[in-house]
Amino acid sequence: MMNRFLLRFYFLGVLLMTSLQAAATDPVQFDYMMNCQGCHLPDGAGFPGRNVPAVAGNLGNFLRVQGGREFLVQVPGSAQSDLGDAQLAAVLNWMLTTFSAEQLPNDWQPYGAAEVQQLRQFPLIEVAPMRRHLMGLVEANLRTEGARP
Repeated sequence: MMNRFLLRFYFLGVLLMTSLQAAATDPVQFDYMMNCQGCHLPDGAGFPGRNVPAVAGNLGNFLRVQGGREFLVQVPGSAQSDLGDAQLAAVLNWMLTTFSAEQLPNDWQPYGAAEVQQLRQFPLIEVAPMRRHLMGLVEANLRTEGARP
């Protein structure tokens, strides 16, 4: 009886994973779904009430301030994910172009595996203070540029 239950549970899991993979248009989107979407949601809206920031309409702004590029790799969800360096670089690039293309600086360069490998060796421990600091820089930068936050 228990073996039948476990077998059914296993097949249900396989079907679910296959369905999720089929719903994703490419492997990078699937990696986002499996590693980031649980907190940042399918549309990148996040859970601000749970201290999970929105990435939609905001993520690219980090690349406009000193320390922001590093921050995106060094937050625990990135630095400590199970994704390989090339996969993480691809997911970050996908998130930036999908959720925040309008905020990307004109001279934006996509992340590469070597850069990610180097940066993720130093994961942030105190994320909230660094995020507040960077958001202050972003807001000051947006005021200077005359753009909206």
